[in-house]
Amino acid sequence: MALQHVAKNESSLDTPIMLPHRLRNDFPLAVITLVGGMALFVISPFAAYRFATGAMLHGVLDLLVVLAILAAVSFAWRTGNSRWPGVVLSILSVVFTCTTAILPDAVGLHWFYAALMASYLLMATSEASALMLAALTVLVLHGGAFHSRMHMLTFVTSALLVSLFAMVFRWRADAQHRQLELLATLDPLTGCSNRRAMDRELLIAVKAHARTRTPFALAMLDLDHFKIVNDKYGHEAGDQVLIELTRLLRMHTRHGDRLFRFGGEEFVLLLPGVDDALLFAVCDKLRRVVAESLNYAGHPVTLSIGVAALRPGEDWQSWLLRADKALYAAKQAGRNRVQVALPTDPGDAAPSA
Repeated sequence: MALQHVAKNESSLDTPIMLPHRLRNDFPLAVITLVGGMALFVISPFAAYRFATGAMLHGVLDLLVVLAILAAVSFAWRTGNSRWPGVVLSILSVVFTCTTAILPDAVGLHWFYAALMASYLLMATSEASALMLAALTVLVLHGGAFHSRMHMLTFVTSALLVSLFAMVFRWRADAQHRQLELLATLDPLTGCSNRRAMDRELLIAVKAHARTRTPFALAMLDLDHFKIVNDKYGHEAGDQVLIELTRLLRMHTRHGDRLFRFGGEEFVLLLPGVDDALLFAVCDKLRRVVAESLNYAGHPVTLSIGVAALRPGEDWQSWLLRADKALYAAKQAGRNRVQVALPTDPGDAAPSA
């Protein structure tokens, strides 16, 4: 079958070779790392300079900010939670900027625009806007950061304009990111989710099963003798068969079931809430629907299915492998049938009925 090996990505997330992979596939983490790294490289020299010149208060503030940035970035990498480190970094940068702006002989206002842009990258647009308005209110009410009323009005106006530009950029970037994410997880021919989306959904299912003991079943579906359709009628005909199969499966599955194109004529169906007692009946209904409804130019198209229930403590790779072996057993037993994987031995499958 197509499934020969599935890499266990989760076990190697913290190895050096996987660091670029995490940055490419976790946009919030990449932004936090970028902003945190830039802040460290920019603020650290200032902290050293201020200690060297005797500006101890400013130096201590810079050092505290550096340590807080390190803690936030480290937390995001260790836990995979980018939400709260982003909020902390945003609030920290704004508080630091406002504090240094109102200190005597301080130049904190020059850093305000950098803090503003970082906030719109790290937080939700509404949160970043609220934070910026609060910071501007504090600076205006205190007044110590400005040497004249015109200076204050010019700064507030320019800060509001930059906030507006940052807001528009963030809205546009989020929309493009959602569109790219959708394109990256959909099969362009059938419109169902692809293998990349499947990996993520199976991991979520395994975690949900471990947490709540919700039953999950996994079915691997393969069209029988699909090569005959391609060879006799051409690949365009084969594509039409795959599209029609997808339509039939969607019509006869529940709203919460997830269909993925695994590759070629193989599909994977994730069935939440389906336990051992329902495995065969659910999948055999799909097999019969396809056998009765799907054909091309009078040539009947049938389906073989291997299905496995998720076992306690099982990872998604082993679960998928058991379903794949059950599918292989269904093919070997004559095709157009359902084979249920035994829960005791990943190498065996229960006889089909």
